[in-house]
Amino acid sequence: MIERNYPCFATINRNVYNKQNIYYCMLSYKLSEMVLKAIENSPMGITNLEVLESLSLSGPFTLKTTLSRLNKSGRIIRLKRGVYSSNPMRDVYACAQALFNGYLGFSTALYLRGLISELPFTVTVVTASKSFTKTFAAYQFKAVALKEKAVGFENKGPYVVSTRAKSLFDCIYLPKYSIEQEKLVNAFKDASLLPSEWREFRHYVKKFAVGDISKRFLNVERAIKG
Repeated sequence: MIERNYPCFATINRNVYNKQNIYYCMLSYKLSEMVLKAIENSPMGITNLEVLESLSLSGPFTLKTTLSRLNKSGRIIRLKRGVYSSNPMRDVYACAQALFNGYLGFSTALYLRGLISELPFTVTVVTASKSFTKTFAAYQFKAVALKEKAVGFENKGPYVVSTRAKSLFDCIYLPKYSIEQEKLVNAFKDASLLPSEWREFRHYVKKFAVGDISKRFLNVERAIKG
């Protein structure tokens, strides 16, 4: 196990006593274990380079080399430049938010708010900038750019999630990231949005739904209210 994660041990000639090489490998192994432990002990198993540097475990270059080695060996996951997670991920939703700058939305928000019981395969984050997808092991993370429409969110526990009204708006606006419309209607029938939430929903429709698309929102609202 040690030789697989730390190749320097494997390259040592067993028949030649090389004190310097052995000492270097032991230091490298000790540093890697300390860095790994620091990541695993971070909130939700996620931390960044700035925090790790503040621990003064080594110099910046050595720390980056150690992180690269841990990532390549699969002991940690590099979410993006300077951001790392324990492996396996402790909290996929926290990882998604660390990966993308935005709020959890669409079917992911429906699940986190208890509107649906089926766990979505893809974790979706709404951003103001660009859309792209990244995959780590069994998890797929998708950023969906809504630009000026990337509003209407709030803190829910450790996450930032679209409000119920904005979740409904987003799912109608881009249904390919939602669930089937019939299931969406039934979910919000059961949810019983408050009058204030319906006002919030209509605010987004008035502001962002231009032209014929506004009819789609009206039809879904009518279906939900029965």
